[in-house]
Amino acid sequence: MSRRLLIFIIFVLTQSLAAQVNYSLTYGEDSRSVAKISVELPAPASGAASFVMPRSIPGEYSISSYDAFVENIAAVTASGERIALTKNEFDAPRWQAVDNVKPIIRIEYEVDLRKMERKMPPGSASAARDGFAGILNYSIFGWVEGTENQPVHCRVKTSKDWPVFSTNRPAAAARKGEFGFDTENYYELADGQIFLGPRFRVKEFKGPVPLFVASFCEPGDEFLDDYGKQGVRSLEILNDYFGEIPFRHYSIMLVRAIPLEAGTAPQLAMEHLASATFFGDTVGMRKAPLSDEELNRSISPYLHHMAHAYIPLRSYGDAYRPIVQEIPPIIRNIWFNEGFMWFLAYDTLKFERMLTVFKNGAFNTSETIKKMNLTELSQLGSTAYGTDFRIGRALYSRGALMAIEMNESLLKKSGGKKSMKDVIRALYYWGKQNRRAFTMDEFPRLINRAGGINLQKIYEKWQLPVATE
Repeated sequence: MSRRLLIFIIFVLTQSLAAQVNYSLTYGEDSRSVAKISVELPAPASGAASFVMPRSIPGEYSISSYDAFVENIAAVTASGERIALTKNEFDAPRWQAVDNVKPIIRIEYEVDLRKMERKMPPGSASAARDGFAGILNYSIFGWVEGTENQPVHCRVKTSKDWPVFSTNRPAAAARKGEFGFDTENYYELADGQIFLGPRFRVKEFKGPVPLFVASFCEPGDEFLDDYGKQGVRSLEILNDYFGEIPFRHYSIMLVRAIPLEAGTAPQLAMEHLASATFFGDTVGMRKAPLSDEELNRSISPYLHHMAHAYIPLRSYGDAYRPIVQEIPPIIRNIWFNEGFMWFLAYDTLKFERMLTVFKNGAFNTSETIKKMNLTELSQLGSTAYGTDFRIGRALYSRGALMAIEMNESLLKKSGGKKSMKDVIRALYYWGKQNRRAFTMDEFPRLINRAGGINLQKIYEKWQLPVATE
């Protein structure tokens, strides 16, 4: 290697390192549920730079006010001076150093995890217990405006004997005390989760890609092998359905905790690009192996949320985006995101009882909901999907019933040669190839082309309000 080439390589590496944003999370046995965060910038930023927290999470369909739990926030200058940051006067989730002209090199703040858990909807909050913290990265990490697409290095600092597990870089062997990992940008960092402390367990399972099950169960350890079996089977089903697995590894994150207050028991899981987090109280904890029948009967939530790693996180339409955002978008096709992936579970598992669930969700609900067309219902669900779960259930039910009717039509008219599996797979590969959201004008044409049969009438039928059966 020539000296000139070596100098060039060193220069490129130096520039690359200098351009990364360095995040740190400090949380240990003495933290008292308060996480300390630092965001070190690759270069000094303007004194007027804005720090932003997300309020929109992919798949949550709500307004997630994580900014409400940010405390003691300050900017740090090159000389080490701390300058208090002031929150936006309109209560937007952003802060600035008012009248500051000194360049900023770092943002420091704290997040109270127990306060978050008491105030946030079930399944939306990080959790803290003695000897454990389960972190949803987007709930604690914000970004300095303008740096969100730059490379990130994140360093987790905890008590020296505390294990650390990160879905961004999972491993069954415990890393203790301090652990670092890199992500392509802020959005990849925010998509991850972190478990800390001596009270969680991790087990790796061999599947089409490595599968990790990380579990915190407050009353005592759960039996993890059956989660592994369900996760591996789900990976196999998805590999067959889509023809590939788009992630190198997958993590199932389990949090079973006694609610801090009555009425705050978690109820919904959250999907991510290479993981899913499942929240629950301690009712139904798995202390012993399940029977084959029990394993089969309870697999659908895991399959459904793992399927979201394909749709809508890698193939999506309208205003949905697979990244956290400051302001929640109004989405017209949540029925596609949720309903088509519940159809996938119905289509592969062959559970007829799911059809009854879909019919009840669509038709046995509020008259107000039934009178809404599908676009109106989806727009409402953009920020109220789980707040009043009749809305969310109606959306995924109508979407699933649309897909079921399309599937029956495709099978009949093609003599069994075409099905919704072909359509859903084609939509996934279209998103992969085009790297953008499809428009709602494009959607009918895309499914017609994939199925080789005109599905327009079925599509238009399900866009209308539903009549009682």
